[in-house]
Amino acid sequence: MPPLRSVKSLVVLAILGFGGWLSWHVQKDNPDSRPAPSARTGPAPVPTSLAVATSTKPAFDFYLMVMTWHAAFCADGHGRDQECRVPAPRPLVIHGLWPERLEPRTYPHDCNAPRLRLDQAITDSLREYMPGMAVGLHEHEWREHGSCSGLDADAYFTQAYLLARDLDTAMERQLTTRAGDEITAAQMRAAADAATPGLGATFTLHCRTLRDAPPALRNRPFLVEIRQCVKIAAPGVDRGEPFDCAQVNRHDQGCGKSFRVAKILP
Repeated sequence: MPPLRSVKSLVVLAILGFGGWLSWHVQKDNPDSRPAPSARTGPAPVPTSLAVATSTKPAFDFYLMVMTWHAAFCADGHGRDQECRVPAPRPLVIHGLWPERLEPRTYPHDCNAPRLRLDQAITDSLREYMPGMAVGLHEHEWREHGSCSGLDADAYFTQAYLLARDLDTAMERQLTTRAGDEITAAQMRAAADAATPGLGATFTLHCRTLRDAPPALRNRPFLVEIRQCVKIAAPGVDRGEPFDCAQVNRHDQGCGKSFRVAKILP
């Protein structure tokens, strides 16, 4: 490219360039400039050709796919939250997909990553399993966890959606049938294995007391989360394979010999 002939032309080009950059960012950040989601009568499709794209070697060892029993979340002091004022689209919902290291409590977090922008089809599908999107949960999870995955946002949330859908398919019937009742970890794992052989070993159960539980049950543990151990996906594969959590020394927490499943509110 020939050199600029004058300082004046350099200034003009700089002004034009800045004006174009500013116009692009104003349009990108303006919600009104984005296409409105189209109405649909069934679950939105997720692009099946999406390949998992890793830019660098992951600085972690495996994932935890974390699912929340939504009724327990709402009964633990969140009853007035926006997502608890209406029935949840699913009883078992996404908390997040967390990169983990073998040594507990050393997981990577808050890595450098671009601002979250999701494909509309992925957004529509994810919303069914992640009602916390209404208050920005997906943005928080991208900043704290997804940013360290080595994936772009579409690949990261597609993996979370597919893993959540598989786990929900296997566990929803057992959990909804026992909602409001007592259950044991062995019973839950037997139900998981009946749906998919070996599935029961791939997750840990996490329980605690709930602030808004009935008075007679205030000291009883309730199931709050299911955390599934998942391998890092190979390049070009849409999600990793669940594996036995005992291999990475992850175990149930707070559930005791038996625990309650919070009742689903209408």
